[in-house]
Amino acid sequence: MCDYNVSNIVLYAVRFKQSLIGFIWAINIDTTKMMLIKETLELSSFLLGTVIANHQLFSHLKTMSTIDRLTQVNNRNAMNERIGKYTSGEVKLPDSIGIVYADLNGLKKVNDTKGHDAGDMFLSRAASLLKLVFGDYEVYRVGGDEFVVLCPDIEEDKMKDRMTQLRTLTTNTPDVSFAAGYGWFSGKYDINAALQIADERMYKDKEEYYRIHSENDRRKS
Repeated sequence: MCDYNVSNIVLYAVRFKQSLIGFIWAINIDTTKMMLIKETLELSSFLLGTVIANHQLFSHLKTMSTIDRLTQVNNRNAMNERIGKYTSGEVKLPDSIGIVYADLNGLKKVNDTKGHDAGDMFLSRAASLLKLVFGDYEVYRVGGDEFVVLCPDIEEDKMKDRMTQLRTLTTNTPDVSFAAGYGWFSGKYDINAALQIADERMYKDKEEYYRIHSENDRRKS
């Protein structure tokens, strides 16, 4: 402090409900006005603590409203917000977009035979695979065992490569299996219709999975 020619200092902790947020101080003050300066800093520290705590709370609530707590990917609220901005024109549609619908195969069986903790781990591993392949794009968990990936401005060949990577990873990860459908769209396209196409392709893939693995078809129970 001597290096900065500080001859005196008044310092207050900025707190909110006993939690330390930071500090506020004044240096080289007029000591004849010590009480006025102390009162001003004390009031300022209280107001700053309240404002900062409210901002932190708002940020936390926003995160909770858009992030799936289990898998740490975006949730349905976040996807609806994104699609809403596209459909309203608030955000311009990308010139091209890849869309993936991925539904986890066998979650109910895991829940029924191994318990919901095992099911949660199952979902987390599945989300990790999606993030590994599509981590630079937008991954959403939109239902219990359903995920959507939005890939704005991706090239068609790159989209095909990513899907090949996803299928290769799931093939080499015996405890995770996806039914997946995707589409690549460019030019003039309807985002909701594009989502529907990817969803329908996912269901076709799921039908094929259950044709081969009929013992896992929960629809027969």
